[in-house]
Amino acid sequence: MKHTFLILLWLIVIRVSGQGNCDCSIADGKAGWSLLLQSPDKNCQALGYEVYAEELVKGKKLDSAMYCLENALNFYLYSNCPPFRQAAVYKQMASIAENKADFSSALSFNLKALELAEKANNGLERASVLLNIAQVFNRLKQSDKGIEYTRQSLPLVEKMNASVTKAELLNKITARYFYYFQDIQQPVFADTAEYYVRQALSVAREVQNIKEQIIALTRLNAIYESRGEYKKALDFIDQALVMCVQGVHGRQLTTLYGDKGNLLRQMGDFKEARRFADSCLYYCEAEKYPPLISNAWSLIYDIENQAGNFKEALFARNKEKHINDSLSSADRARAVNELEKKYNQAKNERTIRELAQQKQIWILIGVAGLLVALVIAFFLRQQSLKHKQKILETEQRLNRARMNPHFFFNALASLQSFAIRENDGQAIAVNLSKFSHIMRETLESTYKEYVTVEQEIDFLREYLDVQKIRFPQKFSFTIEADPDLETDEVQIPAMIIQPFVENSVEHGFSGIDYTGNIRVYFSKQGKELRILIEDNGKGLITGNQDKEGHVSRASQIIRDRIYLLNLKLRTKASFSIDNGNGQQGVQVKIHLPLLYKEDI
Repeated sequence: MKHTFLILLWLIVIRVSGQGNCDCSIADGKAGWSLLLQSPDKNCQALGYEVYAEELVKGKKLDSAMYCLENALNFYLYSNCPPFRQAAVYKQMASIAENKADFSSALSFNLKALELAEKANNGLERASVLLNIAQVFNRLKQSDKGIEYTRQSLPLVEKMNASVTKAELLNKITARYFYYFQDIQQPVFADTAEYYVRQALSVAREVQNIKEQIIALTRLNAIYESRGEYKKALDFIDQALVMCVQGVHGRQLTTLYGDKGNLLRQMGDFKEARRFADSCLYYCEAEKYPPLISNAWSLIYDIENQAGNFKEALFARNKEKHINDSLSSADRARAVNELEKKYNQAKNERTIRELAQQKQIWILIGVAGLLVALVIAFFLRQQSLKHKQKILETEQRLNRARMNPHFFFNALASLQSFAIRENDGQAIAVNLSKFSHIMRETLESTYKEYVTVEQEIDFLREYLDVQKIRFPQKFSFTIEADPDLETDEVQIPAMIIQPFVENSVEHGFSGIDYTGNIRVYFSKQGKELRILIEDNGKGLITGNQDKEGHVSRASQIIRDRIYLLNLKLRTKASFSIDNGNGQQGVQVKIHLPLLYKEDI
C-alpha cells in the first residue's frame, strides 16, 4: 500500500507541475527492464514497467504483467504523454485479458485504444485495433459482429504500402473471414479469406518476411482442407515447412506438423500421420507451453483411436488429461501464491501513518471511479447516438436513391415520339398506363419497406417494357420464378432489383452491336431466397467500377437495403457482383432470408 500511495503521489506531483515530456533518456534499445526501473527518470521507469510486463507475459505471469501495465498507464495518463503510448498499453492489456478469457475487459481496453487511434488519425493503429476487436467477438461466438469490424479495417489496410505490418494485418483479416465461414458455412467467405491470404503472401514475399509467408501458407492449408482438397492443403504445408528454421520458427513448426498429421489422418494414412504428430509433440515440448503439448497428445489420440490402436490411444488420452489437470492446478496455485505474497507485503509494510494515507487513496480512487463511470456512460451514449444517426442516414440515402429521375423524363420523351410515330391511341394508352403504374410504385416504395415477389415481377416487367420503348430492338428480357416459390406470399425489400436492371439497360448495353438480354430468376433454397440477375452486356471494367459510378451506385443501394434488413430482422443477407460466364455481361447474386407476410 505504501508503494501504491507513493506512485499516486508521484503522478499527482507530475500532473500539477505540468510535465509533458515522456521520452526516456536511456531508451536506446539496449536498456533492459531492470535498468529502466532503477533509473531516477520517471519516464524510464514507466517504460521499464512496459518492458517488464512483456517478460512476465512470456512467463505466463499474466496478473503481475497487468499490474505493471497499470503502473505505466497511470503515469502516461497523468503526465500528458502522447496518445500512442497509452494506446500501446491498452493493446497489451487487452491481449492479456483475452488470454485470461476476460473478454469484456479485452473489449473495453481495445475500444479505448481505438478511440486514441482515431483521435491521432493513425490508420495503421486503427486497423490493428479493429482486427483485435473482431477477434474478441469471435471468441465470444459473435462472428457476425467480428466481421463488421473486420470490414471497417479493409480500406485502412489496402491504403498501406507493402510492409511486414501490412502482411501481418492481411493474415489477420484472412483469419477473421475464415472464422466467419466456419461459423455460417457460406463458401463465399472462404473465397474472400483466400483472396486476402494470397495478398498477404504476395506482400510478405515482396518484403521478404519469412514468418508472415509461413503464416499465410498455413492459412491456405486450412482453407483448402475445409474444401476437402487435402493434396493442395498438404502442398501448402510442405512449402511452409521448407521455409521454417529450427530455433526460430518453433511455434510455426508445432502448427504445421500438427496440421499435416491431421490431414494425413483424414486421408487414412495413419502411419505417416503418427510420424508427423510425433514431430508436432517434439516441437511443442521444445516450446515448453503445456496447452500446445496437450493439443499434440489430443491429435495422437485421434490418430490411434481411428487406426484401431486403442492401447496407444488410451495412453495419449491419459497424457492429455494429466497435462490439462496440472494446468488447472498450477493456475490455482499461482493465484493463491500471488494473493498470499500481496497480503504478506501489505501486512509487513502497514503502519499508523499508512492507515491515514490509505484513507486519502480511497478518496482518490472513489473520485477516479466516479469519473470513469461518467466517461463510460458518456461513451456508451455517444455510441448509441452514432448508431441511430447511421440508421437515419442510411434510410435518407435510400429515399434519395429511388428511381433515377432522368428515366422519367426520357421515358416521357420516348412516349411522345411513339405517339407521333405510331398514332395508335390504344397502344399509347397502354404504355401510359404502364408508365403511371411505375411512377406510382416508385413513389409508394418510399413508404413500403417490403413487396411480394409477385409484385416485384410485375413492376420489373412494366419497367422494362417502358425501357423498350426508349430502346426499341436493343434488348430482350425474361423474369421467372421457381415453381415451388410462393410468389404471392414471399416478401422482399422494395426496389432492391431495379437499380441493377437499370444499370444493364443504361450502361451494360451501351455501345454493343448485338441484342442484349436481361434475365432475372427467383428461387428458394432451404430458408433462403436467391435472386439471380444477369445480362450479356459489356461486363465490369476491372478496377474502374467506382469511377464509372453506375455499378457503385447500384451496389450502394443494395448494401444499404441489406444493412437495414440485417439490422432490423437480425438476418445474414448478402450479395455479390461478378463478370458473367466468359467475362461477358454482369452477374448479380442476392441472398435474402425467406420472409413471408406473417413474418413482417
